Amino acid sequence: AFGKLFIRTVDDQVYAQPLVKLKLSMPGKGIKNVLFVATVNNTVYAFDADSANAATPFWQVNLTLAGSRVVKKTDMTGACGGGYNDFSGNMGIVGTPVIDSTTNTMYVVARSLNTTTNIYTQYLHALDITTGAEKANSPVLITATVNGTGDGSVNGKVSFSPQKNNQRPGLLLLNGIVYITWSSHCDWGPYHGWVMGYDKTTLQQKNVYCSTADGYNGGIWMSGGGPSADENGNMYIAVGNGSVGKNGNPADLRNRSESALKLTASLTISSFFTPKNYEEIGRAHV
Repeated sequence: AFGKLFIRTVDDQVYAQPLVKLKLSMPGKGIKNVLFVATVNNTVYAFDADSANAATPFWQVNLTLAGSRVVKKTDMTGACGGGYNDFSGNMGIVGTPVIDSTTNTMYVVARSLNTTTNIYTQYLHALDITTGAEKANSPVLITATVNGTGDGSVNGKVSFSPQKNNQRPGLLLLNGIVYITWSSHCDWGPYHGWVMGYDKTTLQQKNVYCSTADGYNGGIWMSGGGPSADENGNMYIAVGNGSVGKNGNPADLRNRSESALKLTASLTISSFFTPKNYEEIGRAHV
C-alpha cells in the first residue's frame, strides 16, 4: 500500500521542513492530526494530515508586513557576482519553524522588504497553531549589534544585516528560549554568522552570539537543519568558512569559523573543534 495518498496545493515553494502535531484540538473541528507547511511566499498553512478529501486548510496566514513584499532573489544584488540562483524567486520563510507543544505555539521567521523605505526586515512570529493568529508580543523585529572590528563594522560595532543574512537553519526551542541562526547568500559580504535567543513568551531578545565579531564570514548553515542540544542545555552548531582565531592564534575564541561549537545557554563557547586543515578547507570553499 506504499505510495502517494493525496496532494496539497500551496502558493509557492517549500524550503522549510513540514511539521506535524498529533491530536490537536482544532476549533470547531475536533481532535485532529495537523500538517503545517510554510512557503517562501511567507505563507503558513495548517492542513488535515489524514483525510485525502480535506483539501481546504484549517487555516492559512501570510506573514508579509503591510506595505511590504516578500524578499526575492533579485534583491541579493551582489550575491554570486549578481547571478544569485540559490532561490528561483521568493525567499520569505526558509528556515524550518519550531512548535512548542505545551502552548500550541509555532515560532517562525519571515522576511519582507518595505516598498516605500526599501528597508529589509526579518521578524520572529509566534503563531497559535490552532487558529494561525499572532500570539501576545508577536511579531518582533530581529536586530542585533555586538562589539567588534570585523568586516563591515562601524565604530567598533558589528550589526546584523537583515538583507545579507540568510535564515536557512531550522529554529530550536530549548528551556524556554527560541534560538535562531543565520548564514549568508553566496558569501555576499560583509556578513557574519549569528545565533540569537528569544524568550518564548515575551519574545524579548535574551542573548546574541556572532561567530566572527573581529573577522569575516562564518555563516551557520547546518544544511538547513536546526542546532542540536543536550540534556544540560548546551547547544551545538557548525560554522562555515571564514576567520579562524585572531592575531595569529587560531584558538582565539573571538573568531570561530570552520568549527563545530558547543555553546552554553548564554551563547558563550564552552568547547570547540576546528580541523587541523581549516585553511585548506576555507580555500577549497572559495
